[in-house]
Amino acid sequence: LGAAVATLAMTLDIDYFVIGGSVAHCGEMLFAPARRTVPHYAFKSVGERVRIVGSQLDTDGALLGCAWLARQALPATSATRSRK
Repeated sequence: LGAAVATLAMTLDIDYFVIGGSVAHCGEMLFAPARRTVPHYAFKSVGERVRIVGSQLDTDGALLGCAWLARQALPATSATRSRK
């Protein structure tokens, strides 16, 4: 996980990684080693700023994300337009 996070952080300039779903249930057992590994695979300036945390949405995060994306794909209706 740490090597993957380091690669993504350097490639996409991401500082904050939120791990969700059932993987997040591992908690610090998974996150602590990943945090220690990131600096070994990333440039120092990148490795120092990366944060890895567990999602607070538990396993609903993926479902909520899908619902949000689906809603964004729908055309605007009178119910979603602001009233004048």
